[in-house]
Amino acid sequence: MPEGDSLVRLAHRLRPVVHEQVLVSSDFRTPKLATADLAGWQVVNVTAKAKYLCITLTSPADQQSGENPLVIVSHLGMEGAWQVDVRVTYQTRCVLQFQQHRLVGSNLATLELLTSSQAQQYLAFLGPDVLATAWDEPAATAELLALGLANFRQAADQPVATALLDQRIISGLGNIYRCEVLLLARMYPFRNISTLTDTEITGLITLGRGLMLLNVPPRSAGRTTRSTVEVRPDDHAPFGIRIATEQEQSRAQADRRRQRNKPAVHWVYGRRRQGCLRCDGPVRVDAIGTGGDDERLVHWCPHCQRA
Repeated sequence: MPEGDSLVRLAHRLRPVVHEQVLVSSDFRTPKLATADLAGWQVVNVTAKAKYLCITLTSPADQQSGENPLVIVSHLGMEGAWQVDVRVTYQTRCVLQFQQHRLVGSNLATLELLTSSQAQQYLAFLGPDVLATAWDEPAATAELLALGLANFRQAADQPVATALLDQRIISGLGNIYRCEVLLLARMYPFRNISTLTDTEITGLITLGRGLMLLNVPPRSAGRTTRSTVEVRPDDHAPFGIRIATEQEQSRAQADRRRQRNKPAVHWVYGRRRQGCLRCDGPVRVDAIGTGGDDERLVHWCPHCQRA
């Protein structure tokens, strides 16, 4: 399932193509939206909200006032995609035809057409989005951290590994970042939230956001692979590490280009055969969750993340 950074990059790619473009036709291939016709509507925004993509449009009558917008809300699920100028197939769920381009949504797990207020209510269950632009404001950062902390405290009986994936607590993080954050924090994945200090909880949130920011524009420019290894020791930062500066990251990327071997991009995720990048020890992969479809595989290092 795509993580929050994937949706931010998707919105970044689509925005120059469809922003302020007027629809020639629309085709929603789902029963409840089959009669919807957005011909003449104009795209005014393309944004990511956690793991959801939101395409906001205004009608021809309201383009001057900016009132009465509609929002196409979609979740990609495991195999969904929004692509430009591709062929329509049986897996297509939405076709937005513009004068010069066609936007095609396929294999979408969720597809809704809502008013702006309905969209807000629809996504209201989400915890603070770690990639929301509001984090750039110090006052808002304090509020978001306090809300995230409160949400974690309400899930006191959950293991930290499941809480990090619970989008109602904190949204946008996926399995890769969950595993990487816990490894860098040297935290046992099965440790209960009730045993964590406030500093540890806010540190996990801050570290998760920092790792994800490495993989969204502008920090991800020129990179084709997600990486979570750009951190540096810092005794004053949570868990003794901080995210690399842009200059440090640029130097590291230049060094990697000079290497003949393919550089590692993760500390522990997907490294069952190679071992932990931090200590070279063996990597364990265990299922964790509440059972059924909710169970996910957590990759962790028994040496670095001792109980």
